[in-house]
Amino acid sequence: MEKTKVLIIAGTMHVGGQENQLMHILRHADHERFQIDYTSKIADPYYRKEIEELGGHLIFISEMNRYWPFPYIHQLYRIMKDGKYDVVHSNELFHSGIIMACAAAAKVKGRIAHSHNQHDIGGEKGLARKLYHVVMRMMINHFATIRVACSSLAGQFLFGRNKDFRVVDNSVNTKVYLSHYYDKSVVECREGWDNVLNVGRIDEVKNQLFLVDIAEEFKRKGMPIRILIAGDGDQKLKKRIKERIEEKDLQEYMILLGTRNDIPDLLRSAKVFVLPSLFEGMPLAAIEAQASGLPCLVADTFSHEVDFGIGYVTWLKLEEGASVWADVIMQLAGKPRADLQDVEQAIREHHFDVNDYAEIFCRLYEEAAL
Repeated sequence: MEKTKVLIIAGTMHVGGQENQLMHILRHADHERFQIDYTSKIADPYYRKEIEELGGHLIFISEMNRYWPFPYIHQLYRIMKDGKYDVVHSNELFHSGIIMACAAAAKVKGRIAHSHNQHDIGGEKGLARKLYHVVMRMMINHFATIRVACSSLAGQFLFGRNKDFRVVDNSVNTKVYLSHYYDKSVVECREGWDNVLNVGRIDEVKNQLFLVDIAEEFKRKGMPIRILIAGDGDQKLKKRIKERIEEKDLQEYMILLGTRNDIPDLLRSAKVFVLPSLFEGMPLAAIEAQASGLPCLVADTFSHEVDFGIGYVTWLKLEEGASVWADVIMQLAGKPRADLQDVEQAIREHHFDVNDYAEIFCRLYEEAAL
């Protein structure tokens, strides 16, 4: 049987939540039925070795020059045409307009545009950016044969409110978190203190500076609670966070852990998961936290579709301020873990597991290639 050839276009394929999502597809696909390749804007990204070990190809493609995009467009066209792909799966937000048009020109039958965010990740504003959005949205809707989003808000942002699209929830390897459910934590907690965990890259959008204000409230109110941040990223912002911690003498109340590979253990040691992001698409860390049965306090700035619906996510506006957030965290810290059966049922109903995610996309690839 001839394989369905799929080209996934997703930035750098370096460490990141979106990239890990897309790796789930290759990890769990039937390699006898699918040949799945990826493009990357850097030559040797984090996932290169794993992609090649699993039978995929990593194809380097240079960054597009916004003022002279034609070399990039020609390169992309040749990759699609020469590779004889059946499906192109673009994850580049509004840039997908160019990618979908290239795929159509290269006679790729299946053209999937996938929205992962509900805001413009470029952060640019002005008339030129608005015009870019309008033109790219028109191109996406014209050339894409299937439209997919990680949430309803993400789909409406990229495709428009009146366009049809399919919501495919982000996923995690839930077995890893469920298997830790009743394990004794291997992460030490300071005696008499509760850990509050934030997981994510250091970034303005993730709003970790707000966590410093919450930590200051813990100190002011005499709460034995410390905030742990697992993740790395913007080094300038990281330096600012460290300086704020030192300036306010919060070293006991807030710790930057850097990149960690023991997130399930950190979740097991925590009493509360906190996510004060300015916006999100479908945050994987919130899914992981709920799969661990952990009470979650999250900013009411993104789709509620991430909520398992078992009463373990508290939505709070950032405008409420650090003092209110600190009080709610203290209340949640006394809440027991969610019932394991409730968590397992929610995962099944919402298809939050990686196997479901890969199966859904493989079905979409087959449908798109028909």
